[in-house]
Amino acid sequence: MKKFITIFFVFILLNMSVLPAYGLEPGDLQSRSAILVNADDGRVLFEKNAHDKMQPASITKIMLMVLISERMRDGLITLDQEMTISENAASMGGSQIYMEAYEVQTVENMLKAISMRSANDASVAMAEFMYGSEESCVKAMNEKARELGMNETTFTNVTGLPDPNHLTTAYDIAIMTRELLKYDYMNEYMLTWMDSVYVGKEKDSEQVLVNTNRLINNYDGLIAGKTGYTTEAKYCLTAAARRNDTTLIAVVLGCDNTKIRFNEVSKLLNEGFANYKNFVFHKAGEVITSTPVYCGKEETVNITAKENINYFTESNCKLEDFNLEYVIDEKLKAPLTTDTRIGRAILSKDGQVLGEFELYPASNVEKENLFKFYIKNFLKTIIR
Repeated sequence: MKKFITIFFVFILLNMSVLPAYGLEPGDLQSRSAILVNADDGRVLFEKNAHDKMQPASITKIMLMVLISERMRDGLITLDQEMTISENAASMGGSQIYMEAYEVQTVENMLKAISMRSANDASVAMAEFMYGSEESCVKAMNEKARELGMNETTFTNVTGLPDPNHLTTAYDIAIMTRELLKYDYMNEYMLTWMDSVYVGKEKDSEQVLVNTNRLINNYDGLIAGKTGYTTEAKYCLTAAARRNDTTLIAVVLGCDNTKIRFNEVSKLLNEGFANYKNFVFHKAGEVITSTPVYCGKEETVNITAKENINYFTESNCKLEDFNLEYVIDEKLKAPLTTDTRIGRAILSKDGQVLGEFELYPASNVEKENLFKFYIKNFLKTIIR
């Protein structure tokens, strides 16, 4: 037997205006390659030559930042940890912060330099610090790319400096940008407009950092982004923005000038926000309802989902168009843990199932001593 709890959404979203579609076509963009995706599930909303292999320039550093973020998450490195800059890192050309060989820097300063100035010397320094050499870091970047399903990508360096074999696609860049969004702390560095670091063995030279991504000051809801440029790659940009519960990623590659890349990423994001909306019915971890538990120290347990119960669709839909049904196991018995699946939520619209979401206890429920359990229930019977 199952217990069905059906909740119909009968209220209207106030102040929700439906914006007209732009009707964007691939021919409307000057970039050689472009893509727009929903960051929550990776759904492709628009694409133009999205699988053409191209050099990504400094957008490469998104993958480096993913590896840095993983190591920070796992406690292998910290922001205040220090490293000694090698002769190899200090000798890197292109964009840099002009560090000296054998000076000491912190992980945080390297993150600032990579995120804001796209510094090649800082990128190689972090690669060597984490993996012992740039080559070993490149190997880890390619392994991570395979793990994420970036099957059209081959990295040959950590900087994005020109190499005919260093190739990726707009589609794959959207994948690794989506992966980086898991680490909120990176937003602080990617969204900082100006900062500075001191370099040199005596720390007597101030390097003022001005972010290369001008959308920071010009696009509402921007949460992440990385620019790139070389003569071979031309002007490139990946950017993510969030408005309410909708998060989108836009990538453009092969633009003839910097104005085009910023305008076209803005155009793509505007297209997405105008035409799509992420309906969130319950956020991950939010208490949805409660249910009885037998033989437990607690008589009831709150129910939650480990992921958002949501649906991404056209913005002309309304919340009241959806139906959410909870199917919860009957006669749940302790012990229960937060990993015990106890039911599912079924989302539908017009009689069609759109998705199912597993439900779990919001907290552990320990098994009650059988003697205490029977006494407790016996007393309840007497009181009634």
